Amino acid sequence: MKLYPLLLCAFLAACSSQTPSDTANNTNKQSSQNAANNASDKIEPKGEFAQIDISKSQQAMDAITSGKGETINTILKAPNDYAPPVLYLISAIMFDNDYQDQATFWFYAAQLRARSDANKSGDETAHAAVSQLNQRFGAKITPYSMSNPERLQAIVNQTLEWDAEQTRNYDARWIALQSKNVLTESTVDFAPKDKWSEIDALTRNQFRQGLEQALVKLKQPAPAN
Repeated sequence: MKLYPLLLCAFLAACSSQTPSDTANNTNKQSSQNAANNASDKIEPKGEFAQIDISKSQQAMDAITSGKGETINTILKAPNDYAPPVLYLISAIMFDNDYQDQATFWFYAAQLRARSDANKSGDETAHAAVSQLNQRFGAKITPYSMSNPERLQAIVNQTLEWDAEQTRNYDARWIALQSKNVLTESTVDFAPKDKWSEIDALTRNQFRQGLEQALVKLKQPAPAN
């Protein structure tokens, strides 16, 4: 099975000139495949990096970018099986198809999980992947969510409650493939698996605190002219 080591970067390369809806409707499989292949040719993970299995998430992205919209329904039936970039992608597609609140839920679920996975990495450069994903897929969702603080609070609280009740089945080390260590190292600098749930809980608390701080600012009256 061919390994695409840069799940995020290969995908972004494939759709950098397209909107998320254009990406979903693009039936030119070859362009996205070539972008993934180019990224794979440039970087060959070694040692533990090569053992990180992102194949299911990569296959889902390949299916969506080749126009197989029904893949989204498959993902929604088992969202815990897919790495956060997949959830970011479906959130953008939902938004472009007028499912704004559902899109907002999955965007923040993806962001929460990406952040907690980055918090497990000992390489701080992994956090850059989260920022890149937020910028790419939050271009429309973030302004929409910020326009209504009460709605934002309700959706994010729902996201936090949902995530706390779930069991994540994907490999959280996908984020390590986005770090600089993948270029030179063979050992993944990552928290032990028995600490992952603790880090997830801590990240949820931080996420909630960040929401509360953002809501205070959003609810402040606009300065008078």
